[in-house]
Amino acid sequence: MLARYATAIIAGALVTLGVLFMMQALIATGKKKLDESGTRHFVDFVRVERSETVERKERRAEKPADPEAPPDIPQPQTETVDPMRMDVSVGTSIPIRERITISGLEMAVSDGEYLPIVKIAPAYPMTARSRGIQGYCTVEYTVTAAGTVKDVVVIDADPKGIFDKTSVDAARKFKYKPRVVNGEPIAVRGVRNIFRYQLEG
Repeated sequence: MLARYATAIIAGALVTLGVLFMMQALIATGKKKLDESGTRHFVDFVRVERSETVERKERRAEKPADPEAPPDIPQPQTETVDPMRMDVSVGTSIPIRERITISGLEMAVSDGEYLPIVKIAPAYPMTARSRGIQGYCTVEYTVTAAGTVKDVVVIDADPKGIFDKTSVDAARKFKYKPRVVNGEPIAVRGVRNIFRYQLEG
């Protein structure tokens, strides 16, 4: 037991002496003056600015190409239409041709005193065309002193209500040379026209 205590005391004394010796050496070193006799080299970096030349390219607008000449468009050909009768053919995907005939039933006071100038064929109703319905429609109207048509009414049709609207619309576009009495144009009432709707195919 005593041997352990003696060993510990000796070891502690040696460590203490070692620490004191090291401290003394450090203190002695700190008191020495710094040696500034040595040569020191300093490197100074200087950045030299490079002159840069910026080239600017001017963009010139390119001259547009000359426009191409417009293609030749064939002019539509007009045909002379008989004012008293008109056949109309409309090409569709259905292999059916339609024919609409306009017949004048001029029920006027006297014949030859007014003459039809323009008569327009009505459009074949799509419903009647798709169902294969044929027939006719008779309309009555007044030819005015200016040669126009007014007061168009349906007086007979078969089948009823199928061709009425298209017939009335077409009759309103008719043009006449008016009746003249004593050098003055007058209106003529009771003029009639019958539209016949037929399918061919």
